[in-house]
Amino acid sequence: MISMTGHGRGEIRTKTWSAVVECHSVNRKTADISLHCDRSAFWLEPAVREKVLSKIGRGRVQVNLTLSRNAGDKEPFFDESRAIAFVAQARHLQKRLGLEGGVTLSDVLAAPGVTRSSEPAGEAAKTTALSALDEALKGLLETRKCEGAALQKILAKSVNRISAILKKITPLARKVSATHREALLKRIEKAGLRLQQDDARLAAEVAFFAERSDITEELERASCHIAQFIEKLAANGPVGRTLEFLAQELGREFNTLGSKSSSTMISRHVIEAKAELDRIREQLANVE
Repeated sequence: MISMTGHGRGEIRTKTWSAVVECHSVNRKTADISLHCDRSAFWLEPAVREKVLSKIGRGRVQVNLTLSRNAGDKEPFFDESRAIAFVAQARHLQKRLGLEGGVTLSDVLAAPGVTRSSEPAGEAAKTTALSALDEALKGLLETRKCEGAALQKILAKSVNRISAILKKITPLARKVSATHREALLKRIEKAGLRLQQDDARLAAEVAFFAERSDITEELERASCHIAQFIEKLAANGPVGRTLEFLAQELGREFNTLGSKSSSTMISRHVIEAKAELDRIREQLANVE
Protein backbone atom coordinates (compact mmCIF):
# COMPACT_ATOMS: atom_id res chain seq x y z
CA MET A 1 0.00 0.00 0.00
CA ILE A 2 1.20 3.48 -0.89
CA SER A 3 0.30 6.78 0.78
CA MET A 4 -0.32 9.93 -1.23
CA THR A 5 1.74 12.00 1.21
CA GLY A 6 5.50 12.21 0.87
CA HIS A 7 8.62 14.25 0.20
CA GLY A 8 11.80 13.80 -1.79
CA ARG A 9 14.85 15.86 -2.76
CA GLY A 10 17.41 15.47 -5.50
CA GLU A 11 20.53 17.45 -6.40
CA ILE A 12 22.76 16.95 -9.44
CA ARG A 13 25.81 19.03 -10.36
CA THR A 14 27.74 18.64 -13.61
CA LYS A 15 30.55 20.67 -15.15
CA THR A 16 28.06 23.01 -16.81
CA TRP A 17 24.75 22.73 -14.94
CA SER A 18 23.40 22.43 -11.39
CA ALA A 19 19.87 21.24 -10.62
CA VAL A 20 18.00 20.95 -7.35
CA VAL A 21 14.53 19.35 -7.26
CA GLU A 22 12.16 18.98 -4.32
CA CYS A 23 8.90 17.01 -4.59
CA HIS A 24 6.02 17.28 -2.15
CA SER A 25 2.83 15.25 -2.50
CA VAL A 26 -0.54 15.39 -0.74
CA ASN A 27 -3.82 13.58 -1.23
CA ARG A 28 -5.97 14.27 -4.28
CA LYS A 29 -8.57 12.11 -6.06
CA THR A 30 -6.64 12.34 -9.33
CA ALA A 31 -3.01 12.86 -10.32
CA ASP A 32 -2.16 16.57 -10.40
CA ILE A 33 1.35 17.86 -11.16
CA SER A 34 2.43 21.43 -10.38
CA LEU A 35 5.87 22.72 -11.44
CA HIS A 36 7.40 25.71 -9.63
CA CYS A 37 10.54 27.07 -11.30
CA ASP A 38 12.10 30.12 -12.93
CA ARG A 39 10.76 31.20 -16.28
CA SER A 40 13.95 30.00 -17.88
CA ALA A 41 13.11 26.38 -16.95
CA PHE A 42 9.43 26.23 -17.90
CA TRP A 43 10.32 24.54 -21.17
CA LEU A 44 11.06 21.43 -19.09
CA GLU A 45 7.46 21.16 -17.81
CA PRO A 46 6.24 18.50 -20.33
CA ALA A 47 9.21 16.23 -19.55
CA VAL A 48 8.81 16.75 -15.78
CA ARG A 49 5.08 16.01 -15.94
CA GLU A 50 5.61 12.86 -17.99
CA LYS A 51 8.24 11.49 -15.60
CA VAL A 52 6.20 12.22 -12.46
CA LEU A 53 3.03 10.66 -13.92
CA SER A 54 5.00 7.51 -14.75
CA LYS A 55 5.62 7.07 -11.00
CA ILE A 56 2.51 8.56 -9.37
CA GLY A 57 -1.03 7.23 -9.75
CA ARG A 58 -2.94 9.62 -7.47
CA GLY A 59 -2.17 12.74 -5.47
CA ARG A 60 -1.11 16.33 -5.99
CA VAL A 61 2.64 16.57 -6.53
CA GLN A 62 4.41 19.92 -6.35
CA VAL A 63 7.81 19.94 -8.04
CA ASN A 64 10.19 22.78 -7.12
CA LEU A 65 12.99 22.99 -9.67
CA THR A 66 16.10 25.18 -9.62
CA LEU A 67 18.32 24.94 -12.70
CA SER A 68 21.39 27.14 -13.14
CA ARG A 69 24.57 27.35 -15.15
CA ASN A 70 27.70 26.85 -13.03
CA ALA A 71 30.02 29.79 -12.37
CA GLY A 72 32.97 27.81 -13.68
CA ASP A 73 31.35 27.39 -17.07
CA LYS A 74 33.65 28.98 -19.68
CA GLU A 75 30.97 29.54 -22.31
CA PRO A 76 31.00 33.26 -23.29
CA PHE A 77 27.92 35.39 -22.76
CA PHE A 78 28.45 37.32 -26.04
CA ASP A 79 29.16 36.03 -29.53
CA GLU A 80 32.15 38.20 -30.42
CA SER A 81 32.39 37.03 -34.02
CA ARG A 82 28.76 37.96 -34.68
CA ALA A 83 29.31 41.37 -33.08
CA ILE A 84 32.37 42.07 -35.32
CA ALA A 85 30.48 40.94 -38.41
CA PHE A 86 27.51 43.12 -37.51
CA VAL A 87 29.65 46.25 -37.04
CA ALA A 88 31.52 45.65 -40.29
CA GLN A 89 28.35 45.18 -42.32
CA ALA A 90 26.65 48.14 -40.63
CA ARG A 91 29.58 50.48 -41.51
CA HIS A 92 29.69 49.12 -45.04
CA LEU A 93 25.96 49.81 -45.46
CA GLN A 94 26.35 53.28 -43.92
CA LYS A 95 29.15 54.16 -46.39
CA ARG A 96 27.21 52.91 -49.44
CA LEU A 97 24.08 54.80 -48.46
CA GLY A 98 25.99 57.91 -47.41
CA LEU A 99 24.39 58.07 -43.99
CA GLU A 100 25.73 59.92 -40.98
CA GLY A 101 26.15 58.59 -37.46
CA GLY A 102 27.96 55.67 -35.98
CA VAL A 103 27.33 52.20 -34.56
CA THR A 104 26.95 52.25 -30.77
CA LEU A 105 27.39 49.47 -28.23
CA SER A 106 23.63 49.42 -27.73
CA ASP A 107 23.19 48.75 -31.45
CA VAL A 108 25.63 45.87 -31.28
CA LEU A 109 24.00 44.26 -28.22
CA ALA A 110 20.57 44.51 -29.84
CA ALA A 111 21.76 42.74 -32.99
CA PRO A 112 20.36 39.19 -33.46
CA GLY A 113 22.62 36.45 -32.08
CA VAL A 114 25.17 38.73 -30.43
CA THR A 115 23.84 38.20 -26.90
CA ARG A 116 23.62 34.57 -25.88
CA SER A 117 20.46 33.48 -24.12
CA SER A 118 20.90 33.06 -20.37
CA GLU A 119 17.97 30.65 -20.29
CA PRO A 120 18.83 27.00 -19.77
CA ALA A 121 18.42 25.06 -22.99
CA GLY A 122 19.69 21.94 -24.63
CA GLU A 123 20.02 18.28 -23.77
CA ALA A 124 22.73 18.83 -21.14
CA ALA A 125 20.44 21.06 -19.08
CA LYS A 126 17.49 18.71 -19.55
CA THR A 127 19.50 15.64 -18.57
CA THR A 128 20.76 17.33 -15.40
CA ALA A 129 17.28 18.49 -14.37
CA LEU A 130 15.63 15.12 -15.00
CA SER A 131 18.41 13.28 -13.17
CA ALA A 132 17.76 15.46 -10.12
CA LEU A 133 14.04 14.77 -10.55
CA ASP A 134 14.72 11.01 -10.60
CA GLU A 135 16.57 11.31 -7.31
CA ALA A 136 13.77 13.38 -5.77
CA LEU A 137 11.08 10.95 -6.97
CA LYS A 138 13.01 8.05 -5.48
CA GLY A 139 12.89 9.73 -2.07
CA LEU A 140 9.25 10.67 -2.57
CA LEU A 141 8.24 7.09 -3.35
CA GLU A 142 10.17 5.77 -0.36
CA THR A 143 8.36 8.08 2.05
CA ARG A 144 5.01 7.30 0.43
CA LYS A 145 5.64 3.56 0.81
CA CYS A 146 6.75 3.98 4.42
CA GLU A 147 3.63 5.94 5.32
CA GLY A 148 1.54 3.49 3.29
CA ALA A 149 2.80 0.61 5.42
CA ALA A 150 1.68 2.47 8.55
CA LEU A 151 -1.73 3.15 6.99
CA GLN A 152 -2.06 -0.52 6.09
CA LYS A 153 -1.66 -1.55 9.73
CA ILE A 154 -4.21 1.01 10.91
CA LEU A 155 -6.75 -0.05 8.27
CA ALA A 156 -6.21 -3.74 9.01
CA LYS A 157 -6.99 -3.17 12.69
CA SER A 158 -10.13 -1.20 11.84
CA VAL A 159 -11.51 -3.72 9.37
CA ASN A 160 -10.78 -6.56 11.82
CA ARG A 161 -12.81 -4.69 14.44
CA ILE A 162 -15.70 -4.44 11.99
CA SER A 163 -15.39 -8.15 11.22
CA ALA A 164 -15.57 -8.91 14.96
CA ILE A 165 -18.66 -6.71 15.28
CA LEU A 166 -20.29 -8.56 12.41
CA LYS A 167 -19.64 -11.87 14.17
CA LYS A 168 -21.42 -10.51 17.24
CA ILE A 169 -24.44 -9.46 15.18
CA THR A 170 -24.86 -12.82 13.40
CA PRO A 171 -26.07 -14.89 16.39
CA LEU A 172 -28.27 -12.00 17.55
CA ALA A 173 -29.96 -11.89 14.16
CA ARG A 174 -31.06 -15.53 14.54
CA LYS A 175 -32.85 -14.70 17.79
CA VAL A 176 -34.76 -11.65 16.55
CA SER A 177 -37.89 -13.53 15.44
CA ALA A 178 -38.06 -15.60 18.62
CA THR A 179 -37.59 -12.50 20.77
CA HIS A 180 -40.33 -10.69 18.86
CA ARG A 181 -42.69 -13.67 19.31
CA GLU A 182 -42.10 -13.73 23.07
CA ALA A 183 -42.61 -9.97 23.34
CA LEU A 184 -45.82 -10.22 21.31
CA LEU A 185 -47.19 -12.97 23.57
CA LYS A 186 -46.39 -10.91 26.65
CA ARG A 187 -48.23 -7.89 25.24
CA ILE A 188 -51.25 -10.06 24.39
CA GLU A 189 -51.23 -11.57 27.87
CA LYS A 190 -50.87 -8.16 29.49
CA ALA A 191 -53.85 -6.92 27.48
CA GLY A 192 -55.93 -9.74 28.95
CA LEU A 193 -56.45 -11.51 25.64
CA ARG A 194 -56.40 -15.25 25.21
CA LEU A 195 -54.40 -16.67 22.36
CA GLN A 196 -53.10 -20.17 21.80
CA GLN A 197 -49.38 -20.67 21.23
CA ASP A 198 -50.10 -22.23 17.85
CA ASP A 199 -52.65 -19.62 16.76
CA ALA A 200 -52.46 -19.01 13.01
CA ARG A 201 -52.66 -15.22 13.45
CA LEU A 202 -49.69 -15.27 15.78
CA ALA A 203 -47.72 -17.44 13.37
CA ALA A 204 -48.58 -15.12 10.48
CA GLU A 205 -47.52 -12.03 12.44
CA VAL A 206 -44.22 -13.64 13.45
CA ALA A 207 -43.58 -14.82 9.88
CA PHE A 208 -44.29 -11.34 8.49
CA PHE A 209 -41.96 -9.76 11.04
CA ALA A 210 -39.24 -12.33 10.36
CA GLU A 211 -39.36 -11.62 6.64
CA ARG A 212 -39.34 -7.85 7.12
CA SER A 213 -36.45 -7.90 9.60
CA ASP A 214 -34.36 -10.62 8.00
CA ILE A 215 -30.76 -9.35 7.64
CA THR A 216 -29.13 -12.56 6.44
CA GLU A 217 -28.31 -11.17 2.99
CA GLU A 218 -26.88 -7.96 4.43
CA LEU A 219 -24.66 -9.94 6.78
CA GLU A 220 -23.41 -12.13 3.94
CA ARG A 221 -22.67 -9.17 1.67
CA ALA A 222 -20.92 -7.31 4.49
CA SER A 223 -18.74 -10.38 5.17
CA CYS A 224 -17.89 -10.56 1.48
CA HIS A 225 -16.93 -6.87 1.36
CA ILE A 226 -14.72 -7.30 4.43
CA ALA A 227 -12.94 -10.27 2.84
CA GLN A 228 -12.32 -8.23 -0.34
CA PHE A 229 -11.11 -5.27 1.73
CA ILE A 230 -8.55 -7.43 3.57
CA GLU A 231 -7.42 -8.94 0.26
CA LYS A 232 -6.89 -5.52 -1.34
CA LEU A 233 -4.93 -4.29 1.69
CA ALA A 234 -2.22 -6.79 0.82
CA ALA A 235 -2.26 -6.04 -2.93
CA ASN A 236 0.46 -4.12 -4.77
CA GLY A 237 -0.15 -0.90 -6.66
CA PRO A 238 -2.84 1.76 -6.25
CA VAL A 239 -5.80 0.34 -4.29
CA GLY A 240 -7.28 3.50 -2.79
CA ARG A 241 -10.26 3.76 -5.16
CA THR A 242 -11.20 0.11 -4.67
CA LEU A 243 -10.97 0.37 -0.89
CA GLU A 244 -13.06 3.54 -0.92
CA PHE A 245 -15.74 1.74 -2.92
CA LEU A 246 -15.73 -1.24 -0.54
CA ALA A 247 -15.98 1.08 2.49
CA GLN A 248 -18.93 2.79 0.81
CA GLU A 249 -20.66 -0.55 0.21
CA LEU A 250 -20.03 -1.62 3.80
CA GLY A 251 -21.64 1.61 4.96
CA ARG A 252 -24.75 0.82 2.91
CA GLU A 253 -25.03 -2.67 4.38
CA PHE A 254 -24.74 -1.40 7.95
CA ASN A 255 -27.31 1.31 7.24
CA THR A 256 -29.72 -1.38 6.09
CA LEU A 257 -28.90 -3.54 9.12
CA GLY A 258 -29.71 -0.67 11.42
CA SER A 259 -32.98 0.20 9.70
CA LYS A 260 -34.28 -3.39 9.46
CA SER A 261 -33.37 -4.66 12.89
CA SER A 262 -35.53 -4.01 15.97
CA SER A 263 -32.85 -5.37 18.32
CA THR A 264 -31.29 -2.81 20.62
CA MET A 265 -28.06 -4.81 20.83
CA ILE A 266 -27.79 -5.04 17.04
CA SER A 267 -28.39 -1.29 16.76
CA ARG A 268 -25.55 -0.66 19.21
CA HIS A 269 -23.22 -2.87 17.24
CA VAL A 270 -24.22 -1.13 13.99
CA ILE A 271 -23.39 2.28 15.49
CA GLU A 272 -20.03 0.96 16.63
CA ALA A 273 -19.29 -0.44 13.16
CA LYS A 274 -20.29 2.82 11.42
CA ALA A 275 -18.00 4.79 13.73
CA GLU A 276 -15.14 2.47 12.75
CA LEU A 277 -16.04 2.93 9.07
CA ASP A 278 -15.72 6.70 9.49
CA ARG A 279 -12.18 6.19 10.80
CA ILE A 280 -11.44 3.98 7.80
CA ARG A 281 -12.68 6.64 5.37
CA GLU A 282 -10.45 9.25 7.00
CA GLN A 283 -7.39 7.04 6.51
CA LEU A 284 -8.36 6.08 2.95
CA ALA A 285 -8.25 9.75 1.97
CA ASN A 286 -4.43 9.38 2.01
CA VAL A 287 -4.17 6.04 0.16
CA GLU A 288 -3.06 6.05 -3.49
